[in-house]
Amino acid sequence: MKKISIDNGYHWIDPEEALGSVELDALAVFMDFDTIEAVHAEGPESDLAFLTRYLELAPDDLIFG
Repeated sequence: MKKISIDNGYHWIDPEEALGSVELDALAVFMDFDTIEAVHAEGPESDLAFLTRYLELAPDDLIFG
């Protein structure tokens, strides 16, 4: 599983903590489009489920900030 950072790569946090600070729509700008589409097709039921699955499939770590 890839990692997520909301402070430009200085610290790595879990998906739940990230969503407590940043909206999923804001994170999506930095996500791989093909992976977003693949996860969306699976139909996760929450933002947390979406982000967790995205990080499982993503080709790179997700860095926001």
